[in-house]
Amino acid sequence: MAMICKLISIANKKLRLTDKTHFMQQIIEHFEKDNNSFFTYHVRPMESIFIDAVCEPSEATKKLAIVLQGPLLTENNFTYETIMIYQKLFCGASLVLSTWEDEPLTVIRQFEDMGIPVVLNRKPAYAGVSNINMQITSSRSGILRAKELNAEYVLKTRTDQRMYAPNLTDFFYNLTETFPVHGNWPKQRKRIVGCSLNTFKYRMYGLSDMLSYGHIDDMLLYWDIGLDSRVFNELEQHQACTSLRNFALWRVCEVYLTTEFLMKVGHKLEWTLKDSWGAFADHFYIVDKEQLDLFWPKYNRLEYRWRNYPCKSQNEEMTNRDWVNIYAGLNQMEVPEHVLRS
Repeated sequence: MAMICKLISIANKKLRLTDKTHFMQQIIEHFEKDNNSFFTYHVRPMESIFIDAVCEPSEATKKLAIVLQGPLLTENNFTYETIMIYQKLFCGASLVLSTWEDEPLTVIRQFEDMGIPVVLNRKPAYAGVSNINMQITSSRSGILRAKELNAEYVLKTRTDQRMYAPNLTDFFYNLTETFPVHGNWPKQRKRIVGCSLNTFKYRMYGLSDMLSYGHIDDMLLYWDIGLDSRVFNELEQHQACTSLRNFALWRVCEVYLTTEFLMKVGHKLEWTLKDSWGAFADHFYIVDKEQLDLFWPKYNRLEYRWRNYPCKSQNEEMTNRDWVNIYAGLNQMEVPEHVLRS
C-alpha cells in the first residue's frame, strides 16, 4: 500500500488530468484483483468556483436558515468554501455560523466580510461524553440566532461536513409537508428530518446529531436543553458497552438528545426496539446521506463507513429504505429485540 501511495504521489506531479484518470483506473484494477472486491470512487470539487448551480429562491428558501456549528475547519478552507457553496445552492436562505470565541479573529472576519452572522460561543467547562455539551452549546445558540433572523425552518449542520446536492431546500420542506407528525403530539409541529449517517438501526432512540432539519420551534425543543453534566467512571463506561441495550440506557450523546426531545413532546419511553422504531415512525424522517451528496472528511474517505458485506452488523445504519418500511409496516414486523442483548 505504501508503494501504491508513492506511485500516486509521483503521478499527481507528472501526469496530465486524463493520464491521472487512466493511472487511477490501473491502481483500482490492481486493488480489485488483490482483494477480490470491487472498488469505486467519487470526486467532489474542493472550491466553490467549480460548483455551477442554478438556484431560484422559493418560498421555502426564504423561510430557511442554515446553521453551521462547530470549530472551523481551515484545511483546504473547508468551512469557508462550504459557505460559499451554500450561497449558491441555497440562495435566498439565511446562513449562520456558530463557532467558538477562541477561533482566530482573522478567519472570523472573513465570514463577517461575507455578511454571514457569526455567533462566538464560550466553551462549556465540561465538554461531556464525545463533546456532546459542545454540540449542544453551539447548535442552540446558532438556532436562537436563526430565530432572531425570523427563520421559520432550520437546517442544522456541521462546519466539517458539506452537502453538494441541489434543490435541498424544497426537498426538506416537502418531506415535512408530505409526512406530517404521526399520532397525537400537540407539542411537535412538524417532523424533524435526520440523516442516515450515524443513525444506527439497532441503537435505541439514537437519531444522528450531525444534521437535522425542522420547524424552528421543534428544533429549539430538540437543541435548547440542559447540558449533560454526568461524569462516568471506567466501570460505568465498560458496563454501558456490554450490550446495545445497556448502551442506550446509558443515555449519552445522540441518545441523550433524542430521549430528551421525546420526553418533552410526551412520548413515553418503553426502552424496546419496537418503541424506538415507533418513535422514528412518529416523530422523525430519515434521508440517506447520498440524497444530500454529503461529504465528511473526518477520520477516513469511505463513502459507506458502516456498511458490511455479507453479514449485517450491529452498526447497521438506518436508511431511508428502512424508515419507509418501518413507517408503513411496523405493526406487521417481527422486531428483533434479541439484538439488544449483543
